[in-house]
Amino acid sequence: MRDIVMCTTCKFSPSEKTGPDGRTGGETLIAHMADAIAERGLALGVSTQACLWNCSRHCSVILRDGGRFTYVTGGHEPTREQAEAILDWFALHGESETGEVPFRQWPDRMRGHFIARIPRAPT
Repeated sequence: MRDIVMCTTCKFSPSEKTGPDGRTGGETLIAHMADAIAERGLALGVSTQACLWNCSRHCSVILRDGGRFTYVTGGHEPTREQAEAILDWFALHGESETGEVPFRQWPDRMRGHFIARIPRAPT
């Protein structure tokens, strides 16, 4: 099982709950993610969750995999470019046996966003 979990309630910016269109940062990033996934023709699920309890590092995204490390990330900009970087990193994650991606391969926009690495559950 591989999917992405995204917070719906994350702020748009440190000082603004919503953006110019009235959507939260989480809602905006989710929309960009859906467009990027569709454009790439990926069969990748995106789950949403109201509040991931990471408000100091909005927008929060969990890169989840049942067979590899899962990662908690935050501090993402609610932009299409950020959604693309998240997908690029998650593709590298999926190519790795354990889910560990060498730092030198990370897209620049993913650097500084990782909060926790969670080992897969024992079988």
